[in-house]
Amino acid sequence: MAKKGLVGIDIGSYYTKVVEIKEKKGVTYLEKIAREKTPDGVFVQEKVDVDILAEFLQYIYKQYNIKNKNVAVALNSSFVISKTVTMPLVVDEEIEQAVMWEAEQYAPFGIEQVNVSYQVMKKDPEKNEMTVLIVLTKKEIVESYKEAFKKAKLNIVVLDVDIFALANAFFSNDFDNASKHNLLIDVGYNSTKFIFTKNEIPTFSRYVDFGFKYIIDEAASVFSMSNEEVTKMFENFDSVEDSKKDTLVSFVQDKTSKLYIQIQNSIGFYEANVLTSYDELDNIVFSGALGVMFEYVKSNMPHDIINNKNVFRIKPFSVFVVNNTMEEDISTPIGSLYSLAVGLAVRGL
Repeated sequence: MAKKGLVGIDIGSYYTKVVEIKEKKGVTYLEKIAREKTPDGVFVQEKVDVDILAEFLQYIYKQYNIKNKNVAVALNSSFVISKTVTMPLVVDEEIEQAVMWEAEQYAPFGIEQVNVSYQVMKKDPEKNEMTVLIVLTKKEIVESYKEAFKKAKLNIVVLDVDIFALANAFFSNDFDNASKHNLLIDVGYNSTKFIFTKNEIPTFSRYVDFGFKYIIDEAASVFSMSNEEVTKMFENFDSVEDSKKDTLVSFVQDKTSKLYIQIQNSIGFYEANVLTSYDELDNIVFSGALGVMFEYVKSNMPHDIINNKNVFRIKPFSVFVVNNTMEEDISTPIGSLYSLAVGLAVRGL
């Protein structure tokens, strides 16, 4: 009999992506995927509009005939404070108290106003220390999500953070590289997220205000097209006529130069302030919008970024047996858009 599994729901600024995964007799199946444009007004500052989001979720469930009500959803990393810290090793019964004391140092407002979550990543009895990932979120943000999903008659089993969901998708699908030293980069519609990992432990993350929206807005003006037409052109790039393709590639390469500066700055900061010893990155992995366009922009990456590193696109569905009735061909680069939703869904396994 199949395990219940989870439905991973990534509520993005432009698209909402949904992935349902189930496991049966040791085999993991991709049951359903869905991608719909996120309605205007879903996000109200840091919170979500309960009524708009609940109605939208009900529409997706009905439209794609999804039956599983147990879900995993991600908060935007700009809404949370996350720290990977090394602490003195304590017995299990005292971990929560020790974490709360540590969390108070990072809370920008009263600790009573935040939700504190943590995960012990590693224990080292020889050094008498442990590595703990601590996440702080305003209670009002969490409550808005819980209320919206409850109104949609859905049960939030896992409330994650987008960058950790991305890392989880990578670890779950690329066993050869999971334990190496990685920089994962997710280029979203409004922002880009960076997360450095080593030995499957998040070591540093960063959020920058560079999103694919800025490329789309300018491209729409240059090509005299609507934003939606330009977005579809990027998503179906292989089918774009050759006369436009070269111009579009050059345009994207020019605009991504700002992102490459951010990548270089992030690596420089990480090496200078986070690493305790010189330890080069093994891989740089692209996800999201530039994951889709990766084959056409990688040749333009500065040598300083790719020197001694493998640079490639995430493949979030590589370990799953795929239901042949998928709405989209996820073997194409478009599958990169589903990375966060995959990372959420596999939490149920």
